[in-house]
Amino acid sequence: MDGFNHTHAINVRFKDIDVLGHVNNAVILTYVESARVPFLVALDIRSPRAGVGDIAFIVAHINCDFRQPIFYGQKVEVGTRVSRIGKTSLRLDHRVEADGELAAEGYCVLVHFDYATQKSTPVTPEMVRKIEAFEGKKLGAAA
Repeated sequence: MDGFNHTHAINVRFKDIDVLGHVNNAVILTYVESARVPFLVALDIRSPRAGVGDIAFIVAHINCDFRQPIFYGQKVEVGTRVSRIGKTSLRLDHRVEADGELAAEGYCVLVHFDYATQKSTPVTPEMVRKIEAFEGKKLGAAA
């Protein structure tokens, strides 16, 4: 998938299909989540005492534009990339393809989060370094 260093294959399950015979729109967001977690693990940007898997990012915003339906039996892949690094957040772009064709696209904003204090915390310079190395480009240093 052009422009995405990380892709994740999805198996469309029969239970993903709605009464109209295609994958329900809400399920596509689950596909994005299913790709986001392995992507964050691949970045290796763990935080101490973060909780599940030591990944201390929470979803603050998500959007999705649906381009065409996905049907049972199609090969689905989700591409994920970091497109912006803020002081306490990351913007991830997502592209969902079915049989190589664009089915949905969008982005989410993840906030770096301290579960002990229940507050956002700065993205560390080490995280910025790892993300930029993975993506192969400068994305803006966290201040």
